[in-house]
Amino acid sequence: MCRLLGLIASKPVDIEFSLGKFVEKFSMSNPDGWGIGWYENGHPKIFKEGIRARSEKSLKLSREVMSHIIIAHVRKGSGAPPSKRNSHPFAYKNWLFAHNGVCDREYLLQLLNSEYKREIEGETDSEVYFYWILQCIEESEDFEEGVKKAIEEVAKKSYGGLNFLLSDGERLYSFRYSKYAEDYYSLFFLKRDPSEPGLFEFTSDETKALLRSKSLKGEKAVLVCSEKLTKEKWEKIELGQMLIIEPDLSVREAQIISP
Repeated sequence: MCRLLGLIASKPVDIEFSLGKFVEKFSMSNPDGWGIGWYENGHPKIFKEGIRARSEKSLKLSREVMSHIIIAHVRKGSGAPPSKRNSHPFAYKNWLFAHNGVCDREYLLQLLNSEYKREIEGETDSEVYFYWILQCIEESEDFEEGVKKAIEEVAKKSYGGLNFLLSDGERLYSFRYSKYAEDYYSLFFLKRDPSEPGLFEFTSDETKALLRSKSLKGEKAVLVCSEKLTKEKWEKIELGQMLIIEPDLSVREAQIISP
């Protein structure tokens, strides 16, 4: 299954992926690519590969990323071939986006205007889903109404999970919805206050990836993930609910669509 990880912190923090931990489980269950997105001077940056996350280049990069917003994704494809262009996150202008699930790519393509169609580089439903959401936001006077319009239209056709992480460089948005397999399309968030200085470290049960941060333990942050990564008090994002995490790390919940 695809897995999502996002964080927004009070100051730029580091996230290092110890990619050697991916070897067994990740190579079997998420072999189709991985990526990480972050911001530098307000502009989105991405690094992604169409292979499992084990290269020396990706290990080096994961040690160097510092940002107040980070979105990471590991991919198990649902049709589009493994490649860099089909890996997540996707970036457009100041937006970053990653998706876990399946939707009707051809239907959404028919709804996209020419501006967004020209931006499509790969064959995934996720990339089209991203541009469809942006188009609906652009056409609406209100951000939440735009997302609501986008989701309601996607839900008219066949779909599986519609979980996503989205950022405009200032806020982090997290949405959870699925037609079936609710446990499969899980999404949780955690509000972290700084404790004693030191290394913040956790291991993903799903991918066996070891993630660590030297600075995260010293800063306030909100993390969003497809699974509970630590024994701390993670809260479940309910079906149809979008979390809006502001620059001051306040969290607001919006019901986008009824479960």
